[in-house]
Amino acid sequence: MDDTLQLLGYCGLYCGACNHYRSSFPEGIFLLNEGIKQGKDQNSFTCKGCRGEIAYSHPGCEICEIKTCAEAQGITHCGLCISFPCETIIEFKYDDCHIHHLDVVDSLQKLKEKGSESWLKEQEEQWTCVCGMPFSWYETKCSKCGAGLSTYSTDLRNKRNQ
Repeated sequence: MDDTLQLLGYCGLYCGACNHYRSSFPEGIFLLNEGIKQGKDQNSFTCKGCRGEIAYSHPGCEICEIKTCAEAQGITHCGLCISFPCETIIEFKYDDCHIHHLDVVDSLQKLKEKGSESWLKEQEEQWTCVCGMPFSWYETKCSKCGAGLSTYSTDLRNKRNQ
């Protein structure tokens, strides 16, 4: 696997901002504890990205039909598919449980236009506080400096109603 692509989700999500991924780091221990409070098994809550070894993938990502389809076609992400956007990615986008899915089609279009390296760099910058601390999709306050963060919790809730 190309390590530079490890955090590029086949679906257009940036795995580097996922709670499951972020909880794998010492500074993300509070995310792991939140997962445990929600009844999640500690071992299944940590992840190394959807391109990581299966033993370290979030259970939902292990059985992802988007990942399976992209791998079968030999493409880096589903934005490169001739059928994009297909019914599967549209259903994923409007999944009622996950607000962070609402941005995947736009994200995949940007990824296709900019290329993987540029897109990953932008995502890393977007999901890093001004103090240099990476944060997850739903954190609203930086765990290092306390600054307010622009996240899916604050930015995309209005998109659900569009």
